[in-house]
Amino acid sequence: MQVQYVYDEQGKKTSVIVPISLWQKISRQKKVAPDNRAFDPARYRGIYRNLGIDIERELGALRQEWERT
Repeated sequence: MQVQYVYDEQGKKTSVIVPISLWQKISRQKKVAPDNRAFDPARYRGIYRNLGIDIERELGALRQEWERT
């Protein structure tokens, strides 16, 4: 069985039907990092604290760049 797409009346894709074997494979890959450790977002807390940058200003600049393209 392959991945199947479900379309609405306008021909826009609205859903996907995924074989359970593929779903399980993807689910396993999401839960484990490449080094076989579970992803822990807490490991990244505060990484910008000591860089001496204005996060709000940097975020604004990134937003302007995003909206420009």
